[in-house]
Amino acid sequence: MAIDQIPIGRFSLISHLSLKALRIYDRKGLLVPAAKDRITGYRNYTASQIGTGVVIRTLSLLGFSLDEIATILHAKESGDDKTIRALIAERRTQVGIEIDRLHKIEEILRHQEISLELMPMSCSEPAIKEITPIRVMSIRDKGQYEEICSRLIGELCGIVESEDAGQTGLRMAGPPMSIYHDGEYRETDADVEVAFPILGRLSKDSDRIRISTLTGGRFLTLIYKGPYMGIHEGWSRAYSYATEKGISLGIPGRELYLNDPCNLPPEELLTEIQIPVIGEAELP
Repeated sequence: MAIDQIPIGRFSLISHLSLKALRIYDRKGLLVPAAKDRITGYRNYTASQIGTGVVIRTLSLLGFSLDEIATILHAKESGDDKTIRALIAERRTQVGIEIDRLHKIEEILRHQEISLELMPMSCSEPAIKEITPIRVMSIRDKGQYEEICSRLIGELCGIVESEDAGQTGLRMAGPPMSIYHDGEYRETDADVEVAFPILGRLSKDSDRIRISTLTGGRFLTLIYKGPYMGIHEGWSRAYSYATEKGISLGIPGRELYLNDPCNLPPEELLTEIQIPVIGEAELP
């Protein structure tokens, strides 16, 4: 072994990266050992790689994914500061969303007498009703549910409140909604469309913003009362009811946000869940 080569165990101790992590980084091409013994497979690093190991550990602790770390390392090597700044800004946004989510959890847990039976959330009795078609302005994107819904709602609010909107008669004609196009729950790449029922028109065409008419029809609906992070209770209640009654449900499902989270505590928020019904099902 050359004198400047550091065995993987010692390199792990120096960089505070576990052996498992180092092997993963090797496979991903993030931190490839300077030398590998062809017979034993032992990995050896050099002193010049310690700095890279420290950077990778720091970025990992800050919550960057392996793909993002690879992009940052490549950008650092090529002097692409713009890419690095963009990824850091995006991570700061994600951290802000997570902090907001944790604050909401803290608010709920602040009730000392809280229990699973007394959680501040409830659901109305599910019912099938006829939904009329409605004209909406919408943006569709992929990401994590809470992040993408919050971001797209903010983007649409900015358009409605803009000076141009006043000149074209653009205004909201109903509660904002999220439309879920996936047939399954997805952690990080959910296909979500946020829509505002509107009157008026846009001042200019946009490839990102879509004006369309949401189809109507028969939907299984219920009202969920409680914080948005507990909305799964409403969806579970709706699907349990459909199973009990032999009702087939389709996609995309919708959430309509009936009151303003800026003006009410989480336990007072009202969300209407709407899921399209497939085939014939009796109205209540």
